[in-house]
Amino acid sequence: MTAEAMAEREGKVLLGWLRLLGWTVVIERNGGTWSGSARRPAPAGEVTHIDGSAASQRELVTELFRTAIRGLAPQPA
Repeated sequence: MTAEAMAEREGKVLLGWLRLLGWTVVIERNGGTWSGSARRPAPAGEVTHIDGSAASQRELVTELFRTAIRGLAPQPA
């Protein structure tokens, strides 16, 4: 598997995880830049919203994923 194919696969995996965690993700290409946002319902009827942009779709997905994970509070088992 080429490095490019692996990066694309990893991006799809991260998008899958975001969706499993309840995020709605929108990604668009604007010329040479990728931009995107993710939203997730929060307690008390609020919505958590994150935005990002990057030179590649993979970089953007990674940025959105890292930002989303940082915002998660630990949940008791």
